[in-house]
Amino acid sequence: MSELIGDAILHALPPASLRLTRRRTPSGGTLRIEVTDGGPRSGLQTESPVAPDEHGRGLMIVRALSTGHGTRTEQDGSATWWAELATS
Repeated sequence: MSELIGDAILHALPPASLRLTRRRTPSGGTLRIEVTDGGPRSGLQTESPVAPDEHGRGLMIVRALSTGHGTRTEQDGSATWWAELATS
């Protein structure tokens, strides 16, 4: 969850919103995390250089931990990033 929220705050336009949905299944369930942002920020500049070992692995972590993930872009330019996690 923190990776999706952090990316929305650091790399996209406001506002950012979080939605959590839990679906029960016979074998446990699924937690769906959705973070919607205002769309890509143009001309993004960081205030100071960032060590490559401290950034750039967020979506790899999401892929490794989730049972499904993806993104959708709306006509207004906003973007929703989502991931699903198995629950017990």
